[in-house]
Amino acid sequence: MEIKEKNKIVAGTTLFKSIFAFEGGYSIKIPDYQRPYVWNAEKVDTLINDLQYHVEHNSGQIYYMGSILFFCQNGGYEIIDGQQRLTSLLILDKIANNGQSILAKHTDKVQFFFNSPISKKNIVEVKNFVNYYKTDWLQNNWNIVVTDLAFSVIVTNRQDDAFSFFETQNNRGVKLGAADYLKSFHLCELREEEGKQVAFAKQWDTNNTNQFLNYLFNKVIWRGRSWKGSNVWYESQDDVLLEFQRKTRTPEIKNQVQIFPTVKNKIAHAIRYDEYDGILLDTSPIALKSHAINYPFSLRQPIEKGIGFFLYSERYAAMYHFLFNTEHSKNSELFKFKEFYKAVYSHSGMSEYLKSLYRLCMVLYYDKFESKDIDKFAKYLDYYIGVYRVELSSIYDKTAIRILRDKKQNLLDIISQAFIPEQVFDFIIENTNDTVFRDETIPLLNENGQLINAVRSNYKRALLKYYEKEDQTSLKALKEWIKL
Repeated sequence: MEIKEKNKIVAGTTLFKSIFAFEGGYSIKIPDYQRPYVWNAEKVDTLINDLQYHVEHNSGQIYYMGSILFFCQNGGYEIIDGQQRLTSLLILDKIANNGQSILAKHTDKVQFFFNSPISKKNIVEVKNFVNYYKTDWLQNNWNIVVTDLAFSVIVTNRQDDAFSFFETQNNRGVKLGAADYLKSFHLCELREEEGKQVAFAKQWDTNNTNQFLNYLFNKVIWRGRSWKGSNVWYESQDDVLLEFQRKTRTPEIKNQVQIFPTVKNKIAHAIRYDEYDGILLDTSPIALKSHAINYPFSLRQPIEKGIGFFLYSERYAAMYHFLFNTEHSKNSELFKFKEFYKAVYSHSGMSEYLKSLYRLCMVLYYDKFESKDIDKFAKYLDYYIGVYRVELSSIYDKTAIRILRDKKQNLLDIISQAFIPEQVFDFIIENTNDTVFRDETIPLLNENGQLINAVRSNYKRALLKYYEKEDQTSLKALKEWIKL
């Protein structure tokens, strides 16, 4: 379906084999910014089983495979939606027809290039599975199958129309993760700038290994921005998309991102008075070429569409990995924090609800103060959260909400508004019920002298071990241990 008029959209139904007939010399490609090929052997096995049923019971009738969305430019068709199905069918066609397959006969027309390790892994897995279990059936029945395979095809020569269709279809159909919608939305803001689209899409996919960005936006960035005062609730996907799509700002100047005052872009870090020279500023070092973690963004600041969003995302992806997945110099503040986190939160069986809240607070703290007193904050934060672990026999999803909502002030707000770490520490001390630790009687051993493997006992045991107080049986002096 070639489009000759500008700003035109055409739609129709066509057979799979007609899509790849290449009459007129067009090509079909997967854009570099598309997400990886994520179908695995189980997904393709389900498809083949459906096709087997069709051949046995409905051969000669149309087998509908859903819709395909193309962006048409310069005689080529870029797949905006449908690459998972088309790639899978081409793999099956290759195995069934080998030298006479579409890929073999049209190597210059089918421009499906997969650079992601995820894509390569899944393609190998699918090929190995089909070669081992399904080759005979495919070779005997594939020509029957392709005669019946049909798609609805939508073609547009406006890229922003293509992205709009993509979002609409997927919002009404099978839900993608928030990260997929955010990527699509903000790449659309970079229309007519293919180089930037490719660069940001590749970095996004690198950061999104194992769908990490869904976790980052849902449980860290959205909560860090939205959990204010007593307005604390668990996010829906619509909440996340509202915050990072509709609420983002259009840049005032193309290719320029507005920045706001942060620890990363302040001119000076101190002011001095000299009786001869008057007021002097001690200037802060400014890096001209910066790693993503040093981009001058603040977690709660306004976000601009396109470039601003992608750079903002890179900062917090880098920050999270730096805090929780990076090894640091021994005896540094970050090393000591990480050792505490591993001992008390990673290895003690801590509730995932409390662990997520702990990680969220650590990100906000680093965003504001970087590594200054971060080890001290890590321990004070545990003191603040640990009251609930000690006091409650069971932790539920609402527990994390209570910790923030039921105080006179929200800890996340305190961190975001503080000028110095001591303001955060003072708030924690003033708002932690220390009697819970002083009066706790959580047993570590049963009546037979055996270790009790229960969550509260494990937490208490982890604290005693970390603070080298294993000879003691109570946490009543925890506040004093933190200060040492």
